[in-house]
Amino acid sequence: MGTFFLYFVLSLPLVGAYALLGLGITVIYQASRVLNLAHGAMAMGGAYACYQLAKWHTPLPLAVIGGIVAGALLGVLVERVFVRQLRASGPTTQTVGTVAALSFAIAMASRVWGTLPVPAPRILPRGALRLSDGFVPWTQLGIFPVALGGAAVLFALFQFTDIGLAMRGAAQNRRGAALRGVDPDRTARLAWVVGGAFAALAGILLAGASELDPFSVSLGVLPAFVAALIGGLESMPGVCVGALIVGTIQGMVPAFAHVPGLGALLQGQGAPELVLSVLALVVMALRGARLVTGDVRAEAL
Repeated sequence: MGTFFLYFVLSLPLVGAYALLGLGITVIYQASRVLNLAHGAMAMGGAYACYQLAKWHTPLPLAVIGGIVAGALLGVLVERVFVRQLRASGPTTQTVGTVAALSFAIAMASRVWGTLPVPAPRILPRGALRLSDGFVPWTQLGIFPVALGGAAVLFALFQFTDIGLAMRGAAQNRRGAALRGVDPDRTARLAWVVGGAFAALAGILLAGASELDPFSVSLGVLPAFVAALIGGLESMPGVCVGALIVGTIQGMVPAFAHVPGLGALLQGQGAPELVLSVLALVVMALRGARLVTGDVRAEAL
């Protein structure tokens, strides 16, 4: 039982990271009806910006702020260059455009910083929480409370402010929002700024808990899309629940490997990814919904 509890605590950083990333995905989707597959590029870009600023001996708080700002600016860039230009072609084409943005960002990061991992700055306290069967570093465990705070701020923004109401209304009916004095392009841009900032914060935290390279952070966002699929792209609380499910299951895989009959299947590299793939397939089959932005059923999850 102690081993299972240890792995549950070890899964909390994953829950926090997927919640931050999933919330950013949800904000962008609610405001622009685009499934942003370039979310990993924003996370990676923010992490590399923080790394570069720290390398230039910028004070760590300013480096973190700079990384978050870089993620927000990347959000604006993706929206302006890869999404808005394709609006006439529909949400599916816009989603494909974000894939092009992700590929371009990975290529540029590989050219500038190389493909080898670099030690990212650690913004959370060092040390570890010691348990009876092991320990959990604070650089990982601290991601969870940060995610809780970010979720509370974002939920309050969308539910209790005029800005949040304007972003949701403009996404649902651009012409109606414009007639009421709301600029749809401005609200969509603001949503991409918020989503990019949240992605950058998650990327900085994840890189600080391990290492940074062009692929680990940018492609590590994929489980957050599964969390959004489970919880629903229209529901922030649902995305948080989805992050809890995905992060816990993925983090608990090594513990389940000790269960008789499951060890052969869940041991070795790739086991968490295998379980995540099966989970995504099961959820899509049960809901009968495809992971596309234009699917009405997915919007009702």
